Formats: sequence, C-alpha cells, structure tokens
Amino acid sequence: MTVLVTGGAGFLGRPLVRRLAELGERVVSFDRSVTGVFGDGVVEVAGDITDGALLERVLREHEVSEVVHGAAIVGVTASVAGLADSVRVNIDGSVALFEALVRTGVRRVVDLSSEETYGHFHADPIGEDDPARPVSPYGITKYAVERLGGYYAEQHGLPYVAVRLCWVYGPGFPRRRLPQPWLEDAAAGLTSSLGQGGDHRIDFTYVDDVVDGIILVLRAEKLEHRAYNLATGHATGIRELAARIAELCPGWQVELGGGPIEMAPGVAAADKGALDISRAKELGYAPRVPLAEGLARTLAALEPTGSDS
Repeated sequence: MTVLVTGGAGFLGRPLVRRLAELGERVVSFDRSVTGVFGDGVVEVAGDITDGALLERVLREHEVSEVVHGAAIVGVTASVAGLADSVRVNIDGSVALFEALVRTGVRRVVDLSSEETYGHFHADPIGEDDPARPVSPYGITKYAVERLGGYYAEQHGLPYVAVRLCWVYGPGFPRRRLPQPWLEDAAAGLTSSLGQGGDHRIDFTYVDDVVDGIILVLRAEKLEHRAYNLATGHATGIRELAARIAELCPGWQVELGGGPIEMAPGVAAADKGALDISRAKELGYAPRVPLAEGLARTLAALEPTGSDS
C-alpha cells in the first residue's frame, strides 16, 4: 500500500512523511516543489493541488491506498492577506483531490483541519460535536472543506475523516506565531514584545504528538466519527508560556500586554481554550511531550542569529 501526503514538504508534512517511511510504508509526497530531503523510500511529486488531472495520475501510477491531505495556505494571517488564494488552494484544491479520489478509490483520506473551525470557543474543553462557527477566513475555508468532505462521503462513499489541530509547534516552524518568535528572540539574546495577548489561552501541541495522532487515525481499523481533535487537552495562558520560556532562558524578557492576541493588524484571534481529545484517546492517542519539553526541544534546534528575523 502507498500513502500520499499532500503538503508533504511542509512543517508538519515532513516529519509525517519521514515517520511513515520509518514504519515501512511507501510514501508519495505531493507539494509545490521537490525538496530532496527524504532519501530512499519516498517519492516526491511537484504540482499544484488544484491540478486534478495530475492528482489522478499520481494516485493511479503509485497505487495510492491512503491519503493525508495537508496541502493548504495555513493560518489566519495568511488567509487575511490572501483570501482569494486561500479559497483557491484550500477549497478548490480539496475538491480537486476529492474528485480524483472518487474516480480512483482509496481506503481512507485524513484531512488536516484546524481548531479555527470552532471560531470563538464556547466550551472549554471544546468537543467535536460543539457548533462550528468559524470567524477567520482560514477557519471558514477549513470548515468548508470539512463540509465538502462530508458531502463526498455521503454522496460518493469517500472514506473521509478530519483531524482538528491546534497551534502545532516544534523545530523548524516557519511562521511568526507563538511560541516560535519568542524562542527565536530568546536564542538570539533579544527582548520580545507583544502589545496584547497576555490573557489568551491556547492548546499548544508539539509536532511529534500530532504526527502520532494522524497515524493512529490513518491506521484505525474502524472510525466511529468523521472528526477528531488532536491536541493536548490542556490550554496554556500566554503569560504562563512566557514564564516557561523564561525558565529555559533566564536572561530573556518580554513586554506583554493583556487582552486577546492580534493575528494581523486589526484582526484579533478567536477566544480559545483546550480541545477535548476524548475521541482520539479511544484510538490510543496519548500526547507524550509536555509544553516545557517541547519548548526545550524547539529552543535546542535554534541557532543564535543576532536578530529577530
């Protein structure tokens, strides 16, 4: 059997592809470019996720039996800056993939979704059956994909399941989203600043735990639900996050204001909290990396740069 990972060259895609290959799976990484980082056992295909003909050709040529769909324009900030591109890649690209999968057949497709589908958390922890009321363009596109996945499941028998992830972090995270910028500043001996956000609470999840959870969902013999939260089940306040980083880097300081985090100029983050991971635990999911350890691992992977870029 062969697993196709769309977005396989991304922050989450790379460790997922590597882990699957280590488990003996044949893996095809589909992304915008070929990276050459995987070595033997992984086939890399460069292409646009909206290219349905190419996707179908890859599915047939490599006899793909399972798919992890991670190709997307990720994050609230990126979706606000490029809404049209987010709709094209996230929604149109998913439809192109689903159409190709209906024609070729597949055992399971695991869609990497987001806690942004919930919008403002109205429960803490929030569960998969709580209402989804996304407020950001990113959350809206991800929820649209979930609904479309459900449509293809009901109308065409597509074995679709979504996993909702929350603020995944770890070595190599490519965006300026917490905790990454603070860790970069701490490694470089710089003071950090966040004008507002000290009162926010987030379920930060280490990348290795997310990879474990995705593989559990992919490998489960039978799934009782169409959506699973993959997080830690515990929310950490931003002030507490700052304290944890200060423990790792005693000389580091942060100027921190209160209120919600601003994801982009004039765009406040949705109110958050913890995700209920009871469903995932039924599959054997058990997050292994506590926040302090995850921060330490991420910090250890950073080289001092002398700047905050």
